[in-house]
Amino acid sequence: MKRTFSSLLFIGVGLALLFASYSWCKRELNLRLHGQPAAGRIVGMALKRAGHTDLLTRIDTRLVTTLADGTRYVAEYRDFVLQSPPGASPAKLAPVLAEAVSGQADIVRWLLLRESRRLEDPLRVVRIEKTETIHGYFNLPLLPPLLGWTEGGLVLDPAPTGSQAGTVRIHGDFDFRDPARVKASKGDSLIAYDYQRLGTSITPEKRNFFLFAEPYATEFRPVFAFTANGQGVARLSHVGRHGGPTLALRLFGECEVYYDPRQPTEAVLLAAIGPGQGEWLAWFSRLCEGIFAQWGSAALIALAGLLFIGTGLLFLSLLLFPSKNLPDQPAATP
Repeated sequence: MKRTFSSLLFIGVGLALLFASYSWCKRELNLRLHGQPAAGRIVGMALKRAGHTDLLTRIDTRLVTTLADGTRYVAEYRDFVLQSPPGASPAKLAPVLAEAVSGQADIVRWLLLRESRRLEDPLRVVRIEKTETIHGYFNLPLLPPLLGWTEGGLVLDPAPTGSQAGTVRIHGDFDFRDPARVKASKGDSLIAYDYQRLGTSITPEKRNFFLFAEPYATEFRPVFAFTANGQGVARLSHVGRHGGPTLALRLFGECEVYYDPRQPTEAVLLAAIGPGQGEWLAWFSRLCEGIFAQWGSAALIALAGLLFIGTGLLFLSLLLFPSKNLPDQPAATP
């Protein structure tokens, strides 16, 4: 009787875990299975810290590149889209700019290190100055799940009491013209760094750009927007990542949205992974992160439930249908 109860207890715990898993993602699962699909876009990023939240609504980036022959080129970007081309720049400069504009400080360091291997090329990049101007709302005591959205971007109207609409300006100067100095700095080509938050100079957790300067405790939650029934809808995502933005949900990139046609504000986003196009490792990383960010927690709970149920059924089957082929045990000698 005790063994039967133990087996039934395992099955009961497993069923409870399956129910918990379904309850965890019931809303998202129903929207994914029965919702109306729509093309969406990540239009902002919420950085949730202890006690307050910052909402990024726009990024203006200025890149100044210096070549080995002394030529300087200036390129202006808005939301990682080129606005002011760097003039008659060499074709080799385009991939450098494309990686530097949205990359973190380590990417810029690596770009200069890669360029330094072409010692005889006068068109190699030897210096990159990157300036980010982050527009948004800062020190928000609470960020509502639904936000205003127009073609001009995200809006909070009215902005919550205690919050400030303003800018963060980050400037990084990376210089590889003096290899001896770079070597003395243990390979670090960053020679100047400045972080201005709402007009005040601060020292962030990491000497990096806005999306990469935060401690692990900061939670990054994308804000996605889509059009339903001719109306624009913007919503805070229920999934995110600690310490930095998720690879699968790229800021100002595309995403998939499923919404309730009767109540379009009820919506869920999924990562738009897209084809691999040769970069299979990066594609696989985005695929895994997109799946686990959305369904990982519920899937682990469901897996644990199935293991409990399987173990309980195995024990119960041994009790109800014991094997008849086991050898007879020898009688104990007195």
